[in-house]
Amino acid sequence: MEKPTKAELRAILKKKRTAIPQDKKKALDRAIAEHIAASALFRNASMLLLYAPMEGEINLLPLARLARERGIPIAFPRSHKEDFTLTFHILTADARLSQGAYGIAEPPADAPVCVPDERALCLLPGLSFDKNGERLGYGKGYYDRFLATFPGETVGAVYSALMLREVPTDKYDIAARHVLTERGFLPAPPTVEKSAPAPDERNPEPPAEAVTAPPAPPLSKREKARLWWTHAWQSERAEGIRTPHLPLGLVLVTYLLLLLSRLIDARLLSRGGEYVGVILLQVLIFVLPGVLYCKWRGEDLTSRLRLRPPRPNHIFLLLCVLVMMITGGLLCSILSGGIKSLGTGFTLYDTFTAHTGTLWSALYALLAYAALPALGEELIYRAILCAETESNGAGVSIVVSATLFAMLHFSFPHFLTYFLLGLLLATCLYATQSFWAPFLLHLLYNVFCLFGRPFLSAFYVNAGSHEIYLFCLITLFLLFSALAAGEARKIYHLYAVRNRNSAAPQPRPIKQYPRALLRSVLSPVTAACVVIWLISAIINLF
Repeated sequence: MEKPTKAELRAILKKKRTAIPQDKKKALDRAIAEHIAASALFRNASMLLLYAPMEGEINLLPLARLARERGIPIAFPRSHKEDFTLTFHILTADARLSQGAYGIAEPPADAPVCVPDERALCLLPGLSFDKNGERLGYGKGYYDRFLATFPGETVGAVYSALMLREVPTDKYDIAARHVLTERGFLPAPPTVEKSAPAPDERNPEPPAEAVTAPPAPPLSKREKARLWWTHAWQSERAEGIRTPHLPLGLVLVTYLLLLLSRLIDARLLSRGGEYVGVILLQVLIFVLPGVLYCKWRGEDLTSRLRLRPPRPNHIFLLLCVLVMMITGGLLCSILSGGIKSLGTGFTLYDTFTAHTGTLWSALYALLAYAALPALGEELIYRAILCAETESNGAGVSIVVSATLFAMLHFSFPHFLTYFLLGLLLATCLYATQSFWAPFLLHLLYNVFCLFGRPFLSAFYVNAGSHEIYLFCLITLFLLFSALAAGEARKIYHLYAVRNRNSAAPQPRPIKQYPRALLRSVLSPVTAACVVIWLISAIINLF
């Protein structure tokens, strides 16, 4: 019976790998990462050469964070199609991976080139390995060319169920010095000298004698926990979906803190410290949890918050969206609460009421009721929440952030208004690539609610007709919606002309959106948020 060819083995192994359940795959990936992190190879490494996993590959990206904490530089490969070679580049703290050759995430082209030494540790991707370290890759020979001159240690990670008794090889294949499964390291295979692959026909220097990875102290509880949580975020990157629990947990914290603030509302007002109290509450409810969350998540999140300022060519778009927010908000208020709802004064979360009679009270109101709510809410519900859910698609992150933002206000009548505002603010975030754009819009909208509503009420009274007033609002909303859409098209066209990344996730097919949306919110934390919102909204009706 003839042995299967490499092509046949690749097809068989890909099918077997795809059949592994996601929950089991996560557990296997975590076990493999823990074995690497606990090894002397990792602890003594001068640098760590990683790979960005393609669909189904073992995800070892959580090791990057642990390496940085220990001061170990990390590097990722760039593929060069012209000569089928790899070059590894150091990924600095402020750099990000982006889509490169073959759709694989790569470091920036201007990232520093990695110069490995004998203590460098390279983790090898592959469909399978055998006990001798022979690797079955994807057939293009990129890693074999690189390994021919690599002086450091190499580890081939493979699921035990996908190991082969013998990988068919040729003279150009370079074996891994160590093989690892979820059960631990295998005995080091013997070193075999082979020729470097084409197009470079030079023979490499014989690699140093392989040494079995010496035993090392076990991982601390903190390191195991960090690997576990990081895997919770990164294990599903291959299919583009993130686990939702942590960002939803941040949302739940803001809900609970906001409800607690209502308990001390009367005390704040009776003591005459309303503005100081509201300012402190805004910091404690939104700003502090948001900052702590970003600090805990590290550069993996902060690099995706879009903290760059908006550009001059975004100004007209912002003006259009602001008019849409004002007119659309009024229309939603009328739709849910009737025309009489326009006469109500401005309150923050239906709890704190602003008083703007004097200059100082107006300035305090601007800070406490306009600036800080805009900053805190946009930090959590646009910058963080969109960044953490956008791998499911920009449309999904926009809907999720808008829904949770609307629920924050614990009101059935106001839900539609805030949902529309959330949609517009999140859409503006993606169009401008700037967190400060929705913050500015949110700030100006709050200023309008504080000082501008009385003028619109006067216009309504002078109009003398509900129909004329509604006609003007609908006309303005539709007109500026069309203008905003045209301006957004110009902005994205400019991105394309300048060959500039729009920083928005790749769109998903429409048929995938229901599943992606469910995966974004399918969490016990979501259920807790909904229950709190329902109970609070029902209580507010009475």
